[in-house]
Amino acid sequence: MGIAAAEVEVVPSESGNVILKKFPVKASQGVAVDGKWFYAISNTKISKCDKKSGKVIAEWEADRKKKAEAHFKHLNSGTVVGEKLYCAHSRFPLAANDCTVEIFGIAGEVLEHMETITMPAGHGSLTWIDQHDDGSWWMCYAVYGKGSNKQTKLVKYRREDGRFIEERSWFFPKEVVAKWGTMSCSGGSWGRDGNLYVTGHDGAEAYVLKIDEAGGLVYVRTEKQLGIFGQAIAWDRSLDKPVLWGIVKNQFVSLTLVSEKEDGNHGIKK
Repeated sequence: MGIAAAEVEVVPSESGNVILKKFPVKASQGVAVDGKWFYAISNTKISKCDKKSGKVIAEWEADRKKKAEAHFKHLNSGTVVGEKLYCAHSRFPLAANDCTVEIFGIAGEVLEHMETITMPAGHGSLTWIDQHDDGSWWMCYAVYGKGSNKQTKLVKYRREDGRFIEERSWFFPKEVVAKWGTMSCSGGSWGRDGNLYVTGHDGAEAYVLKIDEAGGLVYVRTEKQLGIFGQAIAWDRSLDKPVLWGIVKNQFVSLTLVSEKEDGNHGIKK
């Protein structure tokens, strides 16, 4: 069940976006969401919470004494597909190119680590993962430092025999890179309008991108005053309304309704 605007305080912004609710759940890296739960993600901890009340239902924290969990350092984002939560993970800054996809079982009230998939080194630090409506998988590898962060890369994959097979990659448009300062791309989620929404490390805005007819990754616009400050985001695909989830680092998960613009080409559509 989704959260209706009438149930919570609606705080408008100058850009027409409205904050629906803020939950007092700590999350240092990002949030993922499905039909009933949201998942507050920190470096080595995930809290599974009820979408209505914010109540923590289950928690997972890496136990470095266990061989299967000793590598955990920097969970960055998550996306829910079916009854699994897929998280982007890197060992930045200890080993910036040491990246994995971490898979968690989330059926019912469960939250348990199931599998680690090691990604080939070389692109950078894996910051976010998402699946497109067409079944393709997309991941972002961050490179940090002003002048160096233009090497941050978006990579498209197909999943085959339990592996992620790289198909194509893009560098980000210069208009977006310029917004990052010395940091990089921390979050990304595909909207049902066909656009990719990405965030930086701490800016209170999202950058809207698309793949054009020539196959290039191009800048569309900037969504401002979202009530979140960078890090990983997630569109709520269980709702008809365009609802974007994000965090204020180490404070709370924020639920933002993105209103449609007059041109109608905005937000999640049915």
